[in-house]
Amino acid sequence: MTVKVIILFSYLIGLIALSVLARRKIPQTPEGYFLANRSLGLVVLFFSVVATNFSAFFFLGFAGAAWKTGFGQYGIMGVGTALVPLAFFVIGWPVWKLGRQKGYLTAPELIGGEFKSRFLRGLVMIVMVIFTLPYLLTQAVGAGILLSSLFNMDLLRMGGAVTIMAVGITVVFGGMKASAWTDVLQGFLMILAMVLAVIFVSMGLGGWQSAGEAAFRASPEHFSRPGPENFFQVTTWFSYLLLWTFVNPLFPQVFSRFYTAKTPDSLKKVTWLYPLLVSFLFLAPVTIGVWARGTSLTISNPDMILPAMVLNYAPDWVYVFVMVGAMAALMSTADSQLLALATMFSHDLGIARNSIQAGRWLALGLCVLIALFLLSGLNPQIPIFTLLTQTTFAGLIALTPATLAALYFPQIHKIAPILSILAGEVVVILLRTKSIPTYGFVDGIIVLGTASLTLLSVHLIEKAFQKTDLLRAR
Repeated sequence: MTVKVIILFSYLIGLIALSVLARRKIPQTPEGYFLANRSLGLVVLFFSVVATNFSAFFFLGFAGAAWKTGFGQYGIMGVGTALVPLAFFVIGWPVWKLGRQKGYLTAPELIGGEFKSRFLRGLVMIVMVIFTLPYLLTQAVGAGILLSSLFNMDLLRMGGAVTIMAVGITVVFGGMKASAWTDVLQGFLMILAMVLAVIFVSMGLGGWQSAGEAAFRASPEHFSRPGPENFFQVTTWFSYLLLWTFVNPLFPQVFSRFYTAKTPDSLKKVTWLYPLLVSFLFLAPVTIGVWARGTSLTISNPDMILPAMVLNYAPDWVYVFVMVGAMAALMSTADSQLLALATMFSHDLGIARNSIQAGRWLALGLCVLIALFLLSGLNPQIPIFTLLTQTTFAGLIALTPATLAALYFPQIHKIAPILSILAGEVVVILLRTKSIPTYGFVDGIIVLGTASLTLLSVHLIEKAFQKTDLLRAR
C-alpha cells in the first residue's frame, strides 16, 4: 500500500511541478495562457494530440467494449481512429491559418466570426460545453474506478474528486503550456503502460497463442463478424468510421490544438504520425478484452476488464505502472477539456473577456462542481462506451457541417449553419428518448446526416429566394 501511495503521489507532484515551471515560460497573455503562444513544435504537439485523445476510454471503455462484442472493435476503433488525421488535415490546417490571421482562440469564435454572427458563436459554445461536460465527468469517474482497483477499496467518488481537483491545479498554474508539457510525460507513460499490459498479461495466460485459443474455445463469436448479438453489421462499421473521422476534430480540446502548432509543417506531420501509432496501439486493449473471455474472471462492470486482467495475470509492479499509465491517459484528456471549457467561458461568453484570471477561476470552479457531484451520492457510473457514443459524440458531431462551411464557404447565409446545428441537436434528443429509429446506424450518423441536409437545404432555399428577388428587381 505504501509503495502504491508513494508512486501515485510522486506522479501527481511531478505534474504540478511541470505546471509551475511552464507558467514561468509563457507570457501572461490570452494567447500565452490559453494557446501556449501558438508555439508547440512537432514532438510536443504530437504527444499533446495523442494524450488528449487517449482518455479513460482507451484503458477502460475500449477493453470493456471488446469484452462484450469481440475483435471487431479493432476494426471500428483502430481503423476508424486512424482515419481521423484526414479530418485533421481538412479542418486543422485552415483553423491554424485563420487563427494566425484573425487571432481566433476558440472554435465558437472562429465559426461565429466567419459568419459574423454572435448568436452562432454563442450556440456553438453552448453545444460544446453541454456535450463536453459528460466527457470530462467520465475522466473523473475513470480515475475513481482505477484508484478503487489499485487500493482494493471503494474510491469511486473520493478518488474521482481528488483527481479532478489535481487536474484543476495543473490547469490553473500553467494553462496550455503546462497541459502540453505534461502531455509529453503522460503520453509516454500511457503508451509504455499499454505495451507492458499486453505483454505481461499474455505471459500470465501462457502466451499469446494460448490466450487466444482459450478465448476462442469460450466464445468463438468474438473472433468473427457479426460478433456476439450480431453487433457488427455493415451499418455499424460504416457508422463508426464516419463518427471517429468527423467528431474528433470537434472535441474542444482537440480543436484548440490546431491553433497551438508553431508551423503548418508540424501539424501536417502529426497527421501521418498519429495513425501509425493508433493502428498499432489500439490492438492492445481490444486483445486484452477478448482474452478475458477465456478466463474464469467474473466482472460485473465491463469498464473494469483491463484493470482486472492486469491485476490477475501480470506482476504487481506492472499492475501499478499500468494504473499510473491509465491515470495519465484520463488526466491528460481532462486537463485539456478543462482548459478548453475555461477558454470558451472566459472568452466567448463575454464575462471578463480575454481575462486569464477569469479562465483560471472558471477552470477551478468546474473542478469543484464535478467533485461535489461525485461526492453528492448521485450515481455517476454509466458505461463509458455508451455514454460517449450516444451522448457526447452525437451532440458534438452536429457541429461538423457548420464548421466545414465556416472554413470553406463562409459566404453562405448564417441562418443555414444555425438551423443545421439546431436540427442536429433536436435529433440527438429524439434519439435519446427513442422517438425516432436509427435504422441500424450509430446515433451520431443520423445527427450528422440531419445537420448536413439541413444546412444544404436552407442554403439552396435561400439562394432560390435571392434569385427570385433578382428577377423581380429586373
